[in-house]
Amino acid sequence: MSRKNNLSKLIAYIKLTRPQNGIMMFIAVLVGVLFSESRSITMYQAPLAFVTAFSLSGSSMAINDYFDRHVDAINSPSRPIPSGKVSPKGAIVFSTVLGVLGLVAAAFTSHICLAFATLAYASAIFYNSLVKSSGLPGNMLVSFNVVAPFIYGSLMSDGAVGAKVLIFALLAFLANTGREVIKGISDVEGDALRNVRSVARSIGEKGAAILGASLYVSAVCLSPLPYILGYVSFLYIPTVLVCDAGFIYSSISIIRSPSRENAVRVKNHSLVWMLIALISFIIGGFP
Repeated sequence: MSRKNNLSKLIAYIKLTRPQNGIMMFIAVLVGVLFSESRSITMYQAPLAFVTAFSLSGSSMAINDYFDRHVDAINSPSRPIPSGKVSPKGAIVFSTVLGVLGLVAAAFTSHICLAFATLAYASAIFYNSLVKSSGLPGNMLVSFNVVAPFIYGSLMSDGAVGAKVLIFALLAFLANTGREVIKGISDVEGDALRNVRSVARSIGEKGAAILGASLYVSAVCLSPLPYILGYVSFLYIPTVLVCDAGFIYSSISIIRSPSRENAVRVKNHSLVWMLIALISFIIGGFP
């Protein structure tokens, strides 16, 4: 029985990190490298980049769940902390260990990578502890952390950030901010407990749906830019069209039905569209 309990606790800690997010963060770092000028990454840097991306993402997710534990008891009672599988203290210790591990890996990569990783990690903690209740500014800070891996990859490769990376970062920023706004529709009841001034609570679910959909459509409208500017090959087009169609479908869906249930569905679908967007960047980035 003890072995079974230990396995259950291990699985809960893994869930706390949202491992799929960490993997996507690492892929985004590689995309940042791909669209850097030198496209340089060594066998030494690659595992360090994975540890940094995965650990800092996991640490941020764990600290997010710590601060959200009372809200999650209503919105998502099956999550590791409200379900009792991970204690609040255990989540803090786990998050700290992951954070230190990620920053150490960044330090072994380069000084500029450590500086930027520290900035991104500090902004994630700042968001979770102080800014989350602000609504749209908090949504935008989350999106900064989502695009941070693109910038990190470029810094690791070139020591600077070029126009190519900034274009892709902008597309991801718009799409993720739309997702965060729509996510607020599904969290209205729990957000009321912490007085989170989400867009959905400030202007209503319909208004949040329109704003979120508008951000999705803005990303779709700007998606041809990388090809027009010559940053990607024609191979980018078919895959990004699938992504664009997904975002347009989700936009229409959430405007037609800005309900809690549909908002959950749309925010989950959006992760799929964002993954396809990453794939389109990668495919198009190769000559």
